[in-house]
Amino acid sequence: MGSVNYGMRHKHEPKAETRCGCEAEMRVHVHSESGRWIISYFQDFHNHEMLDDRLTFMLPGHRKMDAAALEQMNMMLRVGIKTPQIYSSFVQTAGGFQNLPFLKRDMYNQIGKQRRIIGGDATACLKFLESTAQANPGMFVRYLADKDGRLVHLFWSDNCSQLDYDLFGDVVAFDATYRKNKYMCPLVVFSGVNHHNQMIVFAAVLVANENEQTYTWLLQQFLDAMESKAPGCVITDGHGAMKKAIEAVFPEAYHRLCAWHLLRNSTSNLSNPRFTSKFKKCMLFDYEVWEFEDHWHYMVDALGLSDNQWVSDLYSRRRMWATAHIRGNFFGGFRTTSRCEGLHSMLGKFVQSRHNLRDFVEQFMRCISQMRSREAHSDLLSVVGEPVLQSPFHDLERSAAKKLTRAIFFNFRPMFFRACTPKVRTHTWTQTSDTFTLCRSANVRREWQVCHYSDSNSFKCSCLRMESLGIPCDHIVAVLVHLEMTDIPDSLVLDRWSKSARSKVRAFVEKGPFCWDSTITCRNWMLNDLCREMSVLACRNEAEFADMTDKVLHKIARLKEIEDSGDAVGLNEVGEASTLEGCVRDPQLVRCQKRQRKETVKGVKRCGLCRQREHNQVSCHLNPNSRMNTQEGASYFGGEGEGETGTMEDSSEEEEVTVCQQICLVVLFI
Repeated sequence: MGSVNYGMRHKHEPKAETRCGCEAEMRVHVHSESGRWIISYFQDFHNHEMLDDRLTFMLPGHRKMDAAALEQMNMMLRVGIKTPQIYSSFVQTAGGFQNLPFLKRDMYNQIGKQRRIIGGDATACLKFLESTAQANPGMFVRYLADKDGRLVHLFWSDNCSQLDYDLFGDVVAFDATYRKNKYMCPLVVFSGVNHHNQMIVFAAVLVANENEQTYTWLLQQFLDAMESKAPGCVITDGHGAMKKAIEAVFPEAYHRLCAWHLLRNSTSNLSNPRFTSKFKKCMLFDYEVWEFEDHWHYMVDALGLSDNQWVSDLYSRRRMWATAHIRGNFFGGFRTTSRCEGLHSMLGKFVQSRHNLRDFVEQFMRCISQMRSREAHSDLLSVVGEPVLQSPFHDLERSAAKKLTRAIFFNFRPMFFRACTPKVRTHTWTQTSDTFTLCRSANVRREWQVCHYSDSNSFKCSCLRMESLGIPCDHIVAVLVHLEMTDIPDSLVLDRWSKSARSKVRAFVEKGPFCWDSTITCRNWMLNDLCREMSVLACRNEAEFADMTDKVLHKIARLKEIEDSGDAVGLNEVGEASTLEGCVRDPQLVRCQKRQRKETVKGVKRCGLCRQREHNQVSCHLNPNSRMNTQEGASYFGGEGEGETGTMEDSSEEEEVTVCQQICLVVLFI
């Protein structure tokens, strides 16, 4: 057993005394007539050792961060670089820490000073969102405060997100993630997919709780931000409060449950692998309704789960998760909220639980901006080059490649290979349409009907794949081949999957898919690039270096004179909270629900000091800092001190302390 340190309690040592009564003194005054500084008295006697020249730069009077260093530090902070790495970058650029006029501690002090100048955390966050709204007039921000003025909920959606919703808002998924800010407020993200089948974000909300009233409020704000346009389909994890709020605010939307959460719940509620496997087939397989009913009842009877309440409740909600019942409602390939989980994982690279509200919102916007940059790259891949044709139907495949984005085309191309199997058995003519009956040679009992409406040149199949995914099924492709068509009809190409999905929106072409930085920031980066290139070239020659140094110093002096005179015209990046109604206080820390600990199966926990049961090192009688052996520890927590003769059973009944007190005990012991 390792040795245990019973040293003194850890605490900060007081600062060293620096006042030693040194009589060194210098008196200076200004001559009234000449205006010169005159030294009238000088005493250079010191009663202490003089500091080495190589350490003088660390004295507080010699340390200072200029405006350029502050601006560069703030830029690096905005992109998520941590303070120690920023300081290392400054050290590397300066050629050593001894050449820097400040220390790492000064950077932390400046960061804290800037936050104090802005005000409270919630107020600073709202000011940042308001300044962002000034640069982007379409920004939508709503917040809710309680009777004490504390921030409770915060909703925001920028103009690009609202435009994305106008184009791709037919299906919406939203889920909550946790522990992404220092207040532990859950983050609810509304998301969808664009024409490249990539995830896009419509809005985000920071909430204090997850009850029905909260979800009703945020859905109403979402509806207001999107100009009262409700989504056609919604997918969630099945939270009860979400379900009730969706029914109240989006009564016409089709609500689907996440398949992954259902499988996880089946494992935790039944712990039956056979049920989980068969339930997955019933949920995801492309059954007809009667086939689903037969498989479900056979499974329940075979496993003896007819009287299970959870299975009965699950069956009563079958229209929210069974593919047989959901078929015909467009979900764009959404079957789970895994895309939301992917966003949460990506967001974790930008924000941590230590971030305050302002930093969190800013880094969240950086994350969304990076996601939008991927769309531009996908646009490039969709228009540059042509995919290699692989199917037997080259004309149809080439037509699909020209109309669909590259990612959607790759999802659609397997239908050309599968279209080789279905054969047209019968062909029926009517006044409005032609009906084709198809079947596969391997299963002649399974039939599909494809209707062709010649007036609109549209197709509809009984499998409803086109209505569910927006991609033609292999049965429709087989009919196109039967009709000897060489071009994919426009009716089979959804606008949301086409290359021209955004071309109809002129505002987006002008704005672009990016959230650009402010004008001052862009100018700063341009000058940094020019000065960096100038430094590389000028430092190679001594004469050029001296000449360029004089010119730069002269130019800096002139710019400072202009700024001091007040003639400089700039933009206020911080922004004034003119529309804020008073000062909003910071939100309360959201406490996670206490989870019950599972009983350990392997072994029994014992004390690390005496190896006995029913206690630990903190309360062990061998620990001199334990409550049993010190009156100080008992008085610290306001209890009666136990003597050394007290038994373990007596002390265990009185040691009902709070979680914070237990943490203090651990700290005292360490």
